[in-house]
Amino acid sequence: MSSLEACSVLWNRFKTAYRPILGSSLFFTSYVEPSSLVYFDDETIVIYCLNSLAEKFFVKRYAAVSDVFTGLVGHECSIIFTTDKEEADQFSAMGTGEAPSLTSADFIANSFKDASDDSFESNLISKYTFDNFVVGDNCRQAYTIASLISSNPGTMYNPVFIYANSGLGKTHLLHAIGNEIQKNFPSKKVLYVPTEMFTTDYITSIQNNRMEDFRRKYRSVDALLIDDIQFIANKSGTQEEFFNTFNELYSHDKQIVISSDCRISEINALADRLKTRFENGFTTSISAPDYEVRYAIMLKKSDDMEMEISREIIDSLAQSELNNVREIEGILNQFKLLATHGEKITMEAARDALKHLNISEVKEVNSDLILDVVSRYFDVKIEDILSKNRTKKFVIARHVAMYFCRTILELPYQKIADIFGGLDHTSVSDGCKNIQSRYHSDEDVKAYIDEIKKMIS
Repeated sequence: MSSLEACSVLWNRFKTAYRPILGSSLFFTSYVEPSSLVYFDDETIVIYCLNSLAEKFFVKRYAAVSDVFTGLVGHECSIIFTTDKEEADQFSAMGTGEAPSLTSADFIANSFKDASDDSFESNLISKYTFDNFVVGDNCRQAYTIASLISSNPGTMYNPVFIYANSGLGKTHLLHAIGNEIQKNFPSKKVLYVPTEMFTTDYITSIQNNRMEDFRRKYRSVDALLIDDIQFIANKSGTQEEFFNTFNELYSHDKQIVISSDCRISEINALADRLKTRFENGFTTSISAPDYEVRYAIMLKKSDDMEMEISREIIDSLAQSELNNVREIEGILNQFKLLATHGEKITMEAARDALKHLNISEVKEVNSDLILDVVSRYFDVKIEDILSKNRTKKFVIARHVAMYFCRTILELPYQKIADIFGGLDHTSVSDGCKNIQSRYHSDEDVKAYIDEIKKMIS
């Protein structure tokens, strides 16, 4: 029989090995992190999944998951996935018994349970609520709109489009909206789905001649929460089906909330008619947390994890280059592991945790930092910013980076020209003046300049 500690160790080793193979941080956070290994022996591994969506996620990737465990334990095992809490508890406590495996036929049938089915699952993760979402200036508007639509779904702002870089809380906010709607309106059906899962369901429905089941599932809900819509780009069939789903829900005043890692206009290969639908709703964003918000997040999450961390350590971490909530959670998870083994959480441990994530203790504002922030914000490579490529998004990013080198670092035009590959200093001057002028005349430019400035400073 496997002990709880041994299960925890093996599960942590699996997550460490599987994360780079999976690649998708969204899937890892949504499905792998909330799951747990509850039992293993020489022949069998049992994994408890938080909901059926997580179970389907693992089943579809059985071969890759099995390969990782084979490498860890030295031989192949049968892997069982279950969403039955009572069954998982029996395995965990007793280490005996057999759990039914999910057959491919079961999987296909379960994929298309519609909202009228008593067994319909929202795929919501209950731990993501408004109560544990830390609100700061970086996300206040998004939080306010999310709260409003949770109280009056489909009547005030519809659709709502939330964009932010990875790890800033989009997924948390979507789940919080869903959980709050279910709390306020128990009879309403809410469905949270990552775009990749919507695409997979669509393809599966075509392969198995179950399009009617697919449409009934997605068009019979009261609120549809779609995460990371940018993954729909270049998928014309999926875009067509989502467009029709969107219209059906919208025409019946059903709430639609969409998230993306970039602005609507920046989603490449997205049909214009979808962009128009999104733009006709309410668009809001979440920016990188500043010092005060990072401090508040660490206080809140360390309290939730029942860990005592000195204010000195929290202050030091809040002043570091932690750029998103996921990095903060990574630090705290390392602290939790120390605490579990009876070790103290010291300043040295904090420095080690930062080094592990390749994060500097103190952010030094220089041209390298500006280029890094601007490249991440516009999702372009630094070498493209420094090149002479005249593609529109590269030019915008280039001018913005020049502008900040001038306004924050107060570098002379010639010095900036040298940094940008020996450009003529008049080109730098023109680029800076262009951004300065648009900052005072274009609300969108002002918004992203202010946001990037916060990220830099």
